[in-house]
Amino acid sequence: MRTIRISEEVWNEIAKEGKFGETPDDVFRRVFKLTPVAVSDVGFQKKKLIDRAIRRMSARVTDDGYLLVNFLGGPSNKWKLPSKDDKNGIRGVKKLAVEFAENNKASIGQVNAVIKAMTDAEYWTTK
Repeated sequence: MRTIRISEEVWNEIAKEGKFGETPDDVFRRVFKLTPVAVSDVGFQKKKLIDRAIRRMSARVTDDGYLLVNFLGGPSNKWKLPSKDDKNGIRGVKKLAVEFAENNKASIGQVNAVIKAMTDAEYWTTK
């Protein structure tokens, strides 16, 4: 793998050509009509989220301080939420819940719903 320096003007043109979630390497491969490279060959992983939900999911924070994520007719999980001023603890629960949703083929909207359930209950990672 190589590192190159490019001007701001060239960077902006790459950004115009790129599609959401593409890396500069992806853009160059498409523009130069090169075959896409396997994710393991690049040395990083891109997560691919689906556009539409496969099954219904619900996410909510309970009165006793748990984040519940449930897929209809499928897996469910819950995590004890830390105090609202424990930002690292909140980040940890959010990471686990998002990974659980993604591993169960959640759509982009469903992953966002997991995060929204936490923020609606005032579990913010900033402020």
